[in-house]
Amino acid sequence: MVLDALRSGAALGRGAAGRAAGLSRATAAAALRPVAGAPDRALALARYRDVAGRYDALTATGDPYRRRAVAALELRPGETVLDVGCGTGLNFGALRAAVGPRGGLIGIEQCPEMLARAEERSRAAGSCATLVEAAAEDARVAVRADAALLCGTHDIVRSEGALRNVLRQVRPGGRVVAGGAKWAPWWQPGGAALNLWTWQVNRPYVTTFEGFDRPWSLLEDIVDDVEVDEVLAGGGYIATARLPAE
Repeated sequence: MVLDALRSGAALGRGAAGRAAGLSRATAAAALRPVAGAPDRALALARYRDVAGRYDALTATGDPYRRRAVAALELRPGETVLDVGCGTGLNFGALRAAVGPRGGLIGIEQCPEMLARAEERSRAAGSCATLVEAAAEDARVAVRADAALLCGTHDIVRSEGALRNVLRQVRPGGRVVAGGAKWAPWWQPGGAALNLWTWQVNRPYVTTFEGFDRPWSLLEDIVDDVEVDEVLAGGGYIATARLPAE
């Protein structure tokens, strides 16, 4: 869900510049302060169990941004890709198309209700995804992947343990793409309004807004080669990392 209202939020931010001019950063920060701790795996599991049946409909507007994140992986036919925090498998079609029938597609998701829908989607579409029910911190796969996608998974990218475990599953020289929502620059016209909109839309689906100004910073601490493309008036990002070759 982290990616999924960015278009509406960006439009709101641009259209609300006048209103935002009277909204101080301190006022906005006070509203955002209640959710600033470490990611809460148990809370995330409970929230996604509750929303699983409605998730696809609620996140339909995020499809262009999901596809952009997949494209950033620059997958090649025959490669193996991890979809970390795969949810209901909304990226499976684009990922399978990129790696082809001989490639590998592995979805990792801790919520069984979300994973059940991912299995249904994979079976119906012929995506042939291998599914792993596990938290990102604990997941193990049988092969070293060529690439990993973390799309709309703020809690995961803000967990160093989860990131390090995911990176261990990717081969040397492999690629990692993380994408999602972020705080727009507070100084830009409409930035405060956009950020409050982003907070309102995403708070049911993330358990922390810690690091929301630079969600990729932990990935940057671990991997030297990280490039960041800020999108949607600064309200979203796609970070592309390449692991060092042995």
